[in-house]
Amino acid sequence: MTTRWNGLSIPARRVLALCALAAVPLVGLVVQPATASAVPVATHSGWVTRGPATTAPSVAHAARPRATGTGYDMVGSDGGVFVFGSNGGFFGSLPGLGIHVSNIVGMVGSANGRGYFLVGSDGGVFSFGDTSYEGSLPGIGVHVDNIVGLVPSSDDKGYFLVGTDGGVFAFGDASFEGSLPGSGVNVTDIVGIAGTPDNRGYWLLGGDGTIYNFGTALQAQGLTCPAGNVCPPLVSIVSTSTGLGLWITDAGGAVYVDGDAVNYGDFSTSANGPTDIVSLVPSAGNLGYFLVGADGGIFAFGVTNFYGSLPALGISVDNIVGAVATAAVA
Repeated sequence: MTTRWNGLSIPARRVLALCALAAVPLVGLVVQPATASAVPVATHSGWVTRGPATTAPSVAHAARPRATGTGYDMVGSDGGVFVFGSNGGFFGSLPGLGIHVSNIVGMVGSANGRGYFLVGSDGGVFSFGDTSYEGSLPGIGVHVDNIVGLVPSSDDKGYFLVGTDGGVFAFGDASFEGSLPGSGVNVTDIVGIAGTPDNRGYWLLGGDGTIYNFGTALQAQGLTCPAGNVCPPLVSIVSTSTGLGLWITDAGGAVYVDGDAVNYGDFSTSANGPTDIVSLVPSAGNLGYFLVGADGGIFAFGVTNFYGSLPALGISVDNIVGAVATAAVA
């Protein structure tokens, strides 16, 4: 097994040796699960949908499987990884490999929960665990600083990158299906990308609530911020494993759903909720999710377990950019 980034590879034995030196506070720490308080679903005065919810068709693509989570990892903008729950849930970090950056913008897990990708704003891709490195923008001589998200193909042998302008870059077995610049659409506010399980479609989320669909991705309802409403920035778009639904999240912890996605709870009616949510991480079977804060706060809803958070451990940060669900390694 090798770990690769930007065209380089390190044998597994070397990675393990480096990981032992990782300057990551929680490597090897296992926090026992506790029960998180449920937050009721209710109406709110933020974003609202632009029309009736999309009805999912009866025939879908084969669902992308998700591992039964036994923990979660979270990542900072420096590529440092914090581990909660699963023994063996740590697959490496950038500080542990002697790589010093400050531009990591996202973390996406493999289908079986035994690896993850990190992506930088320059389009650099870092693969750990059982994920497959298939290239990066610096590796092909493309120089940008506006990448905001990565979504892997269903077999983790490819991925899409997206920039704030809606430019899409496909690597490995991910199929390029178009982009906003290629469609003559000029924007600068794309905040995320979600993919279909057949690797032939994707959605882009604009900061104004517009959802753009390409390839086999179904048209989805967008969001709008009515005059007088307080609408936190939109931060995340995630598809259900069937590819027939979407979760959209704002920085205030409100969750908006389309198609077969279910709202299991959020902070839309809380007067003292978080203001720094950065992503939503689904659990297995689309039966729940975690909301992740920039301070390392984790909020569990639906069929999920709370395994701990950075604030609960007295660790003060403000640079968490994403998280993944992990599974125990046999």
